[in-house]
Amino acid sequence: MRTTRDTKGMFADALEDTMKRTPLSKVRVADLCARCDVERRVFYYHFKDKYDLVAWMFERDYESAADGRPPYSEALYAAAHRELWARRAFYRRAFEEDSQNSIFRYLLQFSIEANERVLKRHLGVPALSHEHAFGARHFAYGNVSCLVDWLKGSITATPEQLASCMFDCMPAALRKAYANMQDG
Repeated sequence: MRTTRDTKGMFADALEDTMKRTPLSKVRVADLCARCDVERRVFYYHFKDKYDLVAWMFERDYESAADGRPPYSEALYAAAHRELWARRAFYRRAFEEDSQNSIFRYLLQFSIEANERVLKRHLGVPALSHEHAFGARHFAYGNVSCLVDWLKGSITATPEQLASCMFDCMPAALRKAYANMQDG
């Protein structure tokens, strides 16, 4: 019997192989299910749509980079960027599309929410001031946009250089909040 991770991995492998020939916008869930020899309901049990699958793949790559590194650290970012760079051909294709449900928008929303969550926890507030909310959003837009540009080859940097630049640009309040996450 397959585990959830095995089933998700099976869909991830099928998607990555399919995207060598087909842009994400043309990939159909029905085709992935046929390749995996499963019914569509199996896919939808695990994912909302194909973008959710790509997001899971992205998160899986980040998780594999964690491996004992401090959370929210420059070292973790650099390791994660190395994982993403190793699979850049896939990610370049995934980021070509910019529809309403695109992986870019998913990662942007994920990043905004993570920044806001860590700031609220650090500051001990239920809602952020306009300044903090703007900083969380601004930093998320910058990080996700630069990450995508880097994967597409528009930014030339090593994974370590990119991580360093991202941390250098982090707003002071957010830097303190993430440092607090490492300590506590």
